[in-house]
Amino acid sequence: MQHGKSDRMKRLLTVALSAILFATLYSCFSYVPSYQQNPNTYYFGFFELFVFVIIYSGPMYFLAGLPLSIYIDSLLKLIEKSWVRYFAGLVLYSYAGTMVGIIFLILFSENVYRLEVITFSIFGFVAANVYFHLSILISIIDRKYSVFPK
Repeated sequence: MQHGKSDRMKRLLTVALSAILFATLYSCFSYVPSYQQNPNTYYFGFFELFVFVIIYSGPMYFLAGLPLSIYIDSLLKLIEKSWVRYFAGLVLYSYAGTMVGIIFLILFSENVYRLEVITFSIFGFVAANVYFHLSILISIIDRKYSVFPK
């Protein structure tokens, strides 16, 4: 039972850190510095973008990403070779993230346009890969330093 508690703690930490990292990455790429801004046009500041992205991505990581990661990881445990497991995980997480991005767009948009589908697919793809690689990093750190109680 303790192993399950450790796994849940790792997953929750990974979800929280993934939401923060994704929001930071999105804010870095979307922020427009003041010298590039058009006059008389409002632009979100870095912190405003960050908060806005956390508000939307945090619940998506918890409500969609967490259950999907549990399912994908249960499939990946069936693969013995670590490099095959990594590439299978990369494909499965990428696909799941892309689908979640498209479903998010469909649920929260009245009109769906091709460019929006591509954009939200990329957001989902990046968000899923942030989670996937952070989960690998946290597992490596836990194996090396025993951060989480067994």
